[in-house]
Amino acid sequence: MSLLEVKGLETGYGKLPVLHAVDLRVDENEMVALIGPNGAGKTSLGKAVFGLLPAMSGSISFDGEDLTGATTARRMQMGMAMAPQVGNTFPELTVEDNLITSFSTLSPEESQVAVDHAYALFPRLADRRRQAARTLSGGERQMLAFACASGTKPRFLLLDEPTTGLAPTIVHSLVERIVQSKEGGASILWIIEENPLEVLPYVDRVYVLSNGTVRAETVAEDLLSEEALRTLFFGLEQ
Repeated sequence: MSLLEVKGLETGYGKLPVLHAVDLRVDENEMVALIGPNGAGKTSLGKAVFGLLPAMSGSISFDGEDLTGATTARRMQMGMAMAPQVGNTFPELTVEDNLITSFSTLSPEESQVAVDHAYALFPRLADRRRQAARTLSGGERQMLAFACASGTKPRFLLLDEPTTGLAPTIVHSLVERIVQSKEGGASILWIIEENPLEVLPYVDRVYVLSNGTVRAETVAEDLLSEEALRTLFFGLEQ
């Protein structure tokens, strides 16, 4: 059964659409990747799914409920969470206060369990719990953003390019933690800009977005076997 279903979505900025008749679905306990060149509209699609961009036409439903015009708060109440690429932490708050703020919908006991779990996942965050988020490295901020988004154990998790610009060792660690969330029952839509070869082995299906339109829906093995797609999206040669 589809948990998230996007049908005929058109959205953009002002009166200028950047997405055109986009169809996409994420099933229960499925990890789906969204890839494409820069400017394809990947982040705009993510914002529309989470209610940060209005739909000009088409629909977005979650667990059978039409959320096309719903607020971001309503989507969060339904069990949706998002880790954006930028603006993903409260820079002046400490690491621990970022976590506590993100878990504010939980009871005090549940919040403490979630904080402890975040530190177990990312010991580096535990070491920096009293530091302001603005003092963290890029990789540490992405760890914190993911911990904040996943700590409430959402049913659906949208990740916008979480590994971009990170060192290979941090990429590997973060990918492992994201896979653990999927194994724990979360459905994931992962917008990929960099490190596709690190991510795709764990992905169930892939959507290829170009010029605001879905050009293909496939599985990772088929995507990587197509030389034209490898070159276009990954800069790889056979």
